[in-house]
Amino acid sequence: MSNFSKLISLEADHKQQARFLMLVISLVYLFNFHVNDIWTPNESFYAEAVREMFESGNFFEFYYNYEPRYNKPPLTYWLIAGSSSIFGLNEFAIRLPIVLMGIGSIWFTYLIGRLLYEPKGGIYAMVMMAFSVQLLAVKQYASPEMPLTFFFTLTMYYFLKGFTLHKSRYMLLAFIMLGLATLTKGFPYIIVIGGIIGLYTLLKGPLSWQRIWMDIKLLKLHIGIPLVLLIGLSWIIFMFLKNGTEFWEIYYRETFGRALNKKTNGPKPFYYLEVISWSILPYSLAFLFALIKWIKDRKKSAPVLFPICWLVVMLAIFTIAKGKIPTYMIQAHPAMILMIVPLLLNYEPKSNLWRVLWSGSFLLPAVLILIANVFLIIQLHLHPLTYITPVLGIILLGYFHFKKSQNKNQLLVATPFWIIFLFLICFATMLPRLEKFRPYDDIGEVLQMSSSVNPETPIMIEGTLIHNIPFYAKRFAERDKTAQQINNNNDETLALVREESLPQLLGFDSLWSGLIYDFPSESQFAKFIMACVNAENGDFSKFAKYHLVYRNQ
Repeated sequence: MSNFSKLISLEADHKQQARFLMLVISLVYLFNFHVNDIWTPNESFYAEAVREMFESGNFFEFYYNYEPRYNKPPLTYWLIAGSSSIFGLNEFAIRLPIVLMGIGSIWFTYLIGRLLYEPKGGIYAMVMMAFSVQLLAVKQYASPEMPLTFFFTLTMYYFLKGFTLHKSRYMLLAFIMLGLATLTKGFPYIIVIGGIIGLYTLLKGPLSWQRIWMDIKLLKLHIGIPLVLLIGLSWIIFMFLKNGTEFWEIYYRETFGRALNKKTNGPKPFYYLEVISWSILPYSLAFLFALIKWIKDRKKSAPVLFPICWLVVMLAIFTIAKGKIPTYMIQAHPAMILMIVPLLLNYEPKSNLWRVLWSGSFLLPAVLILIANVFLIIQLHLHPLTYITPVLGIILLGYFHFKKSQNKNQLLVATPFWIIFLFLICFATMLPRLEKFRPYDDIGEVLQMSSSVNPETPIMIEGTLIHNIPFYAKRFAERDKTAQQINNNNDETLALVREESLPQLLGFDSLWSGLIYDFPSESQFAKFIMACVNAENGDFSKFAKYHLVYRNQ
């Protein structure tokens, strides 16, 4: 058997296999991650806040569009700022730390799998974590989700290693990582991770006070808790001392306030059960199979106690919380994946029904991804060469089906991995096409090259706020202006207006014109892509023609 065949079948030497998979995963994560302008709206908040940090020299207080932004702790901003200080303030630098932390989260999921089970278990955990659909959605999006997942996973790894090796130094490392997780997303995560470790400490051995007390002593709480508070709450204390209740009211509303006081349409007890049913696709069916299996064989579930505690606590806390967002479950992905790993290592179905269900939980998603790949190529009019990806996928399916192997489970887990790998390469090739309908950097270049427009002059935007305009225009954006307000402005005036409003403007020169997506958010990505494809075919109904206009005093 050739070495390459062993590598794609997950049968190679462990170290070689791990290096190869991380190389493949890194290539996918890094391919074309920087080609798109800053997305609206959420990515714009972080990109612009970092730009204003460099402009003002203030790296502790954050502003978006020159207004205070106290919503989130500082670590995501600082990571982006650190990257931008090296590579410049551009899309590459802004997204690079996010992508690297995505790759790091996969690596530490691998290490947890290796620690809990065996080296092969680590490989399986890595494979399933890498291309889970919800992780892919945020892997290169400048927001806190990926840094939080990294520090959360790292915290869990060090706690587990401390328990496994009975070494307090790993516990202290875990508390440091917990402090950084808190500095990324807020102090509620002290409760989340504390709940997971507390439940695991209670259940990991005999229910005797002596054993529990020994584990509590191992945690070194008298050092760890102050360490977490020192790291995680330092910025909050600084901001409160400097800005008082103005800061605290906003920060509390975005953390505990969102969880406890947010208005909802009633309780949603099954919200996150629905989320976890799809969030780690293409391995969601395998997770549901594993969940049923462990419930059915509760007495044999000791190998998955740690991931069960992890998942149960997160489900409980976020189900109780009033504010519900699907991305809150991303940090539970390693736990869900780790519940599948022992079955991949040891499970052999005893009946034809269970064999079909087990195999189908891996193969059905793989086949559906293949079909989606073909649909993507046809629907998005991709280059004919991209048909290579589904063809290779079909060849791979056939090869794995007829391949003789002592361990069919490793072929089952490898199949969706390689099929979605091919799909992602195909998908990434079309990302540059979207920029024909995202002219934000063009607007910035026009303003940068203009010698007549004062850099201090704000840009008025008619009828909306295009969230990334402050970043590219490098100035304050006045939102929701009417054509009349723009025309009646007595000062030097720079504005982005819809074409139908041009007749109302007197004495203005047009500096630029082009199409802009006529919806405030691009986060509904599938809809945005289809709008771009339709526009390529002459249907501009989802876009508006805008003009960048200027009038001196």
